[in-house]
Amino acid sequence: MLTAETAPAEFNEKQEVARLLTSPPRWLPFPAQTEAVFLKSYAHHNRLRMRFTLALALLLFVAAGLLAWRLDPTGRSALWQMRFAATAIFIAAALAVILRSKRDSLIQILYTGAALAAGTGMAAFLATPFPIYGYAVGAGAVLLYIYVISGLRSGYALVCALALTGVFAAGALAFMPVGHPAFGMLGAQLLVANLAGAYAAWRLEQAARRSFLHGRMVRLLSEEMVELAGVDELTGLANRRRLDDYLTNTWARAQRDKVELSLLLLDVDYLQMLNDHLGRPVGDICLRKIGTVLQHYRQRPGDLAARYAGGKFLVALYGCNQRHARNIAERLRHDIDGLNLMNPASPIGWTVTVSLGVHSLVPDRRESAAGALAAAETLLQIAKRTGHNRVVGDADSLPEPHPAAAREGPQPDRTLILPRSSVAS
Repeated sequence: MLTAETAPAEFNEKQEVARLLTSPPRWLPFPAQTEAVFLKSYAHHNRLRMRFTLALALLLFVAAGLLAWRLDPTGRSALWQMRFAATAIFIAAALAVILRSKRDSLIQILYTGAALAAGTGMAAFLATPFPIYGYAVGAGAVLLYIYVISGLRSGYALVCALALTGVFAAGALAFMPVGHPAFGMLGAQLLVANLAGAYAAWRLEQAARRSFLHGRMVRLLSEEMVELAGVDELTGLANRRRLDDYLTNTWARAQRDKVELSLLLLDVDYLQMLNDHLGRPVGDICLRKIGTVLQHYRQRPGDLAARYAGGKFLVALYGCNQRHARNIAERLRHDIDGLNLMNPASPIGWTVTVSLGVHSLVPDRRESAAGALAAAETLLQIAKRTGHNRVVGDADSLPEPHPAAAREGPQPDRTLILPRSSVAS
């Protein structure tokens, strides 16, 4: 059982990236959590490169086969059987899968298999009267291609190249006498190609990792600046930090001035089903458009529109009574429904809808902002349980007027009524 002293500290990505920038690790892997982010970024940026380089490798492989077929008439049958009946077909099949796949591990494995097949196909040179020097040059070229050009991570590239070296060496021992003049040259070339290629692949991945750390630090600092600025990056509304500060200050102000405060808590209906059906980018577009509509309901200095959490938003109206707050909530629901955003996964229709809970009160010392948010959340859940796409306010759930409103008497309505045209636009 973990105690307070043995429990692991909470992971701070910015501190971890800063530490890695100042003292980079001697070996390639980062700590587990940073390594996972790097591998995802590496796969995203190198997927297109790996597809292109494998297609280019297939083209060069076929071109070399045509050249050998032209220059070596005596070995055409064996050479073409090895190159085109087996090896080229396997490489083409691997390329077809890689073009459709987005899984980095599968792409790396298939690319490694295609490189092994291409290198093995090079052994066809040894079974023909084609000059042995061409085999030596081809073997070194394949190794350097795997290390430097392919886009394989250094671990995969090293395993692939060492396996091919074994294939090349076995082929040379099988078809070449040990005293052959090219035997020593082939061994030296394989050794140099592996040493130079492994070092180049290691340096390339080190450079990619340094570039990742710098880019990640820039992004983390940018997100921190956005957070400090109090703006939600996706919707442009106030974020949760700014919302908490607003409630703290506005609650005290409304308590002092005895002014009614209305909280409109909004939730997008079936947002998770939309994300699962059409993808999260489509859901983000819907949230961004809803945020644009909410901006029109925040035109007075005392009001605030904020992203509460996930698909939830909060509109706080200072000096607005329950009746007008509910009317505004209905207009807001209608405006969002009028966007005609598609949600084919919704069981209540084909468009994106929202449910709202509206809670109004005059703050006093016996209540808190957290309690008011909880009351709005309860009303929102009632709206969702009773069919979605509706507004539920205090008057819908409580037969008697709100105690605070009754105690303080009717409050003047200070709500700025927006024309329908300006909101809809």
